[in-house]
Amino acid sequence: MEPRILVVDDDALIRRIMRDTLSALPATVLEATNGEEAVKTAKAERPDLIFLDTMMPGMDGFQTAEALKQDPATAGLPLVFVSALGTSSHKVRGLDIGAEDYISKPIDPEELKARVRSILRRTRPAPAAPEPAAAVARGQLQTMPLPSLIHWLELERRTARLLLTREQLEGEIHFREGEITSAVQGARQGDAAVYQLLTWTKGAFNIMPGGPPPGPASAVSLPNDKLLLEGERRLTELPGLRSPLPGADTMLELPVALCAAVQAQLPPAGAALLGLLDGTRSLDGVLEGSPLDAWTTLQVVHRLLALGALGWSARGAAGPPRRSIPRVPMGGLLQYQALLPAQQVHQFTLSARGVFIQTPTPLSVGEQVLLQFQFPGTPAKVTAIGQVIWRKGEAEKARPEDFGMGLQFLEASPETLEAIEQRLTQGLAAEIRGALGQP
Repeated sequence: MEPRILVVDDDALIRRIMRDTLSALPATVLEATNGEEAVKTAKAERPDLIFLDTMMPGMDGFQTAEALKQDPATAGLPLVFVSALGTSSHKVRGLDIGAEDYISKPIDPEELKARVRSILRRTRPAPAAPEPAAAVARGQLQTMPLPSLIHWLELERRTARLLLTREQLEGEIHFREGEITSAVQGARQGDAAVYQLLTWTKGAFNIMPGGPPPGPASAVSLPNDKLLLEGERRLTELPGLRSPLPGADTMLELPVALCAAVQAQLPPAGAALLGLLDGTRSLDGVLEGSPLDAWTTLQVVHRLLALGALGWSARGAAGPPRRSIPRVPMGGLLQYQALLPAQQVHQFTLSARGVFIQTPTPLSVGEQVLLQFQFPGTPAKVTAIGQVIWRKGEAEKARPEDFGMGLQFLEASPETLEAIEQRLTQGLAAEIRGALGQP
């Protein structure tokens, strides 16, 4: 572990110089501006070494040292005086109190570091010898990005645990002879954890000796090079996926009944993601809590929005709510008849309220239609009465893919409505599994 050093000086410039010098050892630097604060900090933190300025308002450095030496809780902490008073009498007084050393200002950074190393070798217990095949290293992702760390561990054929931290978040990647075997980041496991950790551009890393993996679910499915290539591709696409979606003031919501029906047909990670769409979280909150990496989470959100399944409401008066009206493209024969003969299509879009039929010759708005359609894999036909509520044909000079008409159900039996709801949830679940890369 890094030594913890307390610097006590009322001069902010001196504290900064010593902090910058000691941090390069490396060491964790604590600070106090006067004697009273130094005594409290020393008792609470028990640093490995204390640097004391001799001239401070209130308790000077000598009085502070005497107070520390008289308290059994801090009496054993090594002290070093730092002062512009370099006379022999001051040095003798400091050493008589029990100081390890006396350094005169101005401070030479290299001399300071050399003296610290010498004192700590005498006063700190020797660390346990590390395993010869598992050296420990630490640093910042700003200077050593995760892809570089992975390449280095692979080149060295290390068996190790790579621990990553960013603010309150933590992640862990396991290596065996340089190959990634498993990974965890929050609720994310396996490939998803690696992809998410590759988005971290800031944070700290710590390479530790190899240990047991977190569990079978954390195993990765791809070799290092393919994980990195796929992670880079996803990282490049993230801004484009995120930019058109609602912002921080918009709460995303999937209707409870629809959510439960679709969750039952999804793998655990997909079901957990849908559970976050409860109207209490913005997109950022969903991304933070998702068990999937950011790219996959955004793919699912885009798919739900495109299918009309995801509603939202804005905080305050930021905008009107959007209701969920799920609809899925269907394959199968649909016949519609206003006048003889009946017409038919083999592709249509189904919702709980009606159907959209793509055709260059739509019927007139208000016209009522007898609908008969059959879902793939089911022998029974579904019958309902619908009414054209909007149309767009060749006369409107629309794009060919926009030609068609929307029909609202006017009459349908409970059995028909139940069959439609079931087919909708099956279609939504299939779309989400597609976004997850699963059949």
